[in-house]
Amino acid sequence: TVASLYIFEVTCFIRKYCQSLEQNTQVHQHNTRRKLDLHVKMQNTEVYKKSVINMGTKVYNNLPRFLKEIDDYRAFKRKLKKFLLLQSFYSVEEFVSA
Repeated sequence: TVASLYIFEVTCFIRKYCQSLEQNTQVHQHNTRRKLDLHVKMQNTEVYKKSVINMGTKVYNNLPRFLKEIDDYRAFKRKLKKFLLLQSFYSVEEFVSA
């Protein structure tokens, strides 16, 4: 679906080019179950809320844990594609809320 393609492209962009985004382990020292998630920066502007960085962070944080634990970019991309082909998401909101 188009939503799955958007999720794939935004997540690959975040994983490959946004190394400057902080993970939750870099923000605090607590060992939590969300330690692999990216830290969401709070902004009040609508432009930032609709940006690729903000949406990509939300999408990346909703990925299953086994995908976030993959270190190699090519393996991550291949497994993400396989995951999105097996699941069918008809909107980004459906993926984020699931």
